[in-house]
Amino acid sequence: MVAFAVYAPALRGGFVSDDVLYVSQNPWVKSLDAASVRVLIDPAGPPARETQNWAPLHLLAHALQWQIHGDRVAAHHVTNVVVHTVVSVLLTALLAVSGVPRLAALVGGFVFLVHPANVEAVAWITQLKTTASTALAISALLAWWRSPWFGALLFAAALLFKPTAAFALPVVLLFAWAKTREQALPRSVVVGLVVWIACLGTYSVVQMPLLEGNRFVVEPVDPDPGVRARTMLAIFGRYLAMAATGAGTATFQDLPPARSWLDPWWIGGLVALVAIAARGALGFLRRRTEAAYWAWSVAAFVPVSQVIPFVYPIADRYLYTILPGLLGGVLLAAREWLLEPFARSSRPLRVAIGAAVVVLAGLFSIQSHQRAKLWRDSVFVHADSAQRFPDGLIAQVLRAQAAAREGDAEGTARALRAAAERGFDRYDQLLVQPFYDPVRDHPAFQAVVRDLARKWADHEADFTRPTQRELRGFAQARLALGEHAEAERLLGRALEVGGFEDDAVRRELEAVRARARLREGRVPAGR
Repeated sequence: MVAFAVYAPALRGGFVSDDVLYVSQNPWVKSLDAASVRVLIDPAGPPARETQNWAPLHLLAHALQWQIHGDRVAAHHVTNVVVHTVVSVLLTALLAVSGVPRLAALVGGFVFLVHPANVEAVAWITQLKTTASTALAISALLAWWRSPWFGALLFAAALLFKPTAAFALPVVLLFAWAKTREQALPRSVVVGLVVWIACLGTYSVVQMPLLEGNRFVVEPVDPDPGVRARTMLAIFGRYLAMAATGAGTATFQDLPPARSWLDPWWIGGLVALVAIAARGALGFLRRRTEAAYWAWSVAAFVPVSQVIPFVYPIADRYLYTILPGLLGGVLLAAREWLLEPFARSSRPLRVAIGAAVVVLAGLFSIQSHQRAKLWRDSVFVHADSAQRFPDGLIAQVLRAQAAAREGDAEGTARALRAAAERGFDRYDQLLVQPFYDPVRDHPAFQAVVRDLARKWADHEADFTRPTQRELRGFAQARLALGEHAEAERLLGRALEVGGFEDDAVRRELEAVRARARLREGRVPAGR
């Protein structure tokens, strides 16, 4: 009931941002017949290549929901809230079996349930992949000892929801290391752990080509390796501050790199990382479960640390898999010098500390409830980002749209170029969105469209096995550049590849050929 009270505003929302790509307008999830299932589970199929992730269980889960709920958005939101509640319960159980006192484990699970940073992962329908993957990973960590093979199966399922579940492997290995302090590991457990390793290795073989092949190259945050290293530490510092206080949450975060040596965020991140490493090393040497939780927080951070660059280097939802490790590490580290003395302290002191925890949880709940309101509509999501990051990609795009409505073509072009410097490349939106109608024929606006289209066209060679949708996108880029022969070639390939967009591709191909015939008919005879 608490979770539904916190997330009630989001239940009234619609499909937002990536929900359109993954769910509401995704033809692959509209059916659960044999053909659709084969495509969804195919690691070389269009869904995997277009999303750059082999996450068949994620898409199958959305397909199943679509068969049950259709476009009743509230039901999709309810599923996310239920899964998040399950994650919180599982985390409570895992903390308890790891040696955290039961009351403290319950507090840890409740803090996770209402934490403001988790709103994005729960209220955004597409992020079912994050919540379900975490639920399966924690279930695997609960099962590894008593049911080794079942634990390995759950770990594999977690990876097939979202590859960030890989954090669970170093955690379970350190759980096993801590267990050897008491007894030798049974053969079945050792074999089960080998299967965990094999699962991640096999998955990586399939996943890595999806990351390296069919995708535009996103430039690092800065060409200077020192700036990149400081920025990684700064991101870590920001996540820690967000975890501890709930402050710093925002949609589509667009923060600048840590270019200054005096940037407090990278310094704080470095100090915290050294402290975590020291505490983790101590726990490792003493074979304590605490080491596994500190490893959890770091392992969950690495994939989102900008080791592999992407457009938005920090996001609330990425803390979802980091936070449980931090909670477990802190609670286990505090067990001897805080939690056990607390249990032996006087009743008034226990009441006072308990009241403070309740107040903190209440403040988190209120903040989460307020943030859940943003996820009712993309307008609110984008407005939140623009307000927090006035020079960010979203803010620049909104600025371009406002300038276009006023007929200011030069201002529109400036804002779009500023957005392009932050990673914006959606020339196709500029061609169809009505905001830009007043400036569509202006040379400055057309120059931006051509530059962005050229970026797409030049990357065609990077796609080893383009999908029909990708080929269609390249063809549209060629049309924007006036390269009609290339567009015809690409649309022809798109028909050969085949897919749900066959009818649209045929119409576009016929239109291109019709324009070609018209141009040829205008050429004087004998020329």
